[in-house]
Amino acid sequence: MSSVLQKSRTQYVYDFSLLDRLPEGPTSARVDARKLLSGATLQTSKSSTVAAVLTGKHLIIALARQTRGTGAKAHTHPNEQFNYIVSGVMTGELGGETIFAPAGTLGHTPTLIVHTGLACPDEDMVFLAMKDTRHGISGPPVDGRHDGPACLPGFGSRAGEAMQSTAEMISALGRDPAGVKRRFVYDYAALAETPGREASAKVSAGINAGVWSGDLISGEALHVARLRAGRNCAGESHAHPNEQFVFVLDGAAEVEIDGETQRLNRHCALHVPPGMLHRIGTPADQDALIIILQDTRYAFAG
Repeated sequence: MSSVLQKSRTQYVYDFSLLDRLPEGPTSARVDARKLLSGATLQTSKSSTVAAVLTGKHLIIALARQTRGTGAKAHTHPNEQFNYIVSGVMTGELGGETIFAPAGTLGHTPTLIVHTGLACPDEDMVFLAMKDTRHGISGPPVDGRHDGPACLPGFGSRAGEAMQSTAEMISALGRDPAGVKRRFVYDYAALAETPGREASAKVSAGINAGVWSGDLISGEALHVARLRAGRNCAGESHAHPNEQFVFVLDGAAEVEIDGETQRLNRHCALHVPPGMLHRIGTPADQDALIIILQDTRYAFAG
């Protein structure tokens, strides 16, 4: 009897390592199991991105991977996107700017901007993709053709060309790899504004949200905060009108929602529907580094 009741409880915590298949029982968010996002095969896709996707009422998150030297060809979508780079380096073109986003940085793709996004040559890339629900997780290619992913020299459709290392690509650019016209890449270690460069999003450095502290970057539709807390922090129960996803980058969090306390380990996510009472702290044995994603219909509330 207890096992039946347990299976019937709504799931709010999602371990991305288990999302090769759909969870059993009811879930707070729609779950799409891990797959190639933009086509049935690489040959009929516009990107090499493979991901499991969680979709709420206003927010979408996906823990995604691209094989080195490959990625998404030029495309656009009517929803905003932030990409937090977990490992590897992302390169791409955004509005005519060539950018490089290494691990630990946040890339911003404003609504309807034409862009590409590829894993640099040295290693595969893992990133947390975050979007609003005005559109789905994958946008259409600009040329209208799903004829394979974009590739860097030396990979895939460009295998016959000379390969460069990531450092050689950045050096060949011959200028600031974060872009010169508009700032699209946000390094949490250096969030101060660069004179003469227009920022694509609003930076709020040094925020505090209960036991958590860090930095907030806000776009048109999305708040993205990267926050830290030491071990054995209880946190306070609270609710807010905006929907929220919490993703653990490192360490572990302890969350309480719908009458249950659960451990949120590395690369696990918590979904908090609008207005739902919850608490986010840390266990006695781990501190934590987390990403909090909220919609901007309301002010950010940790």
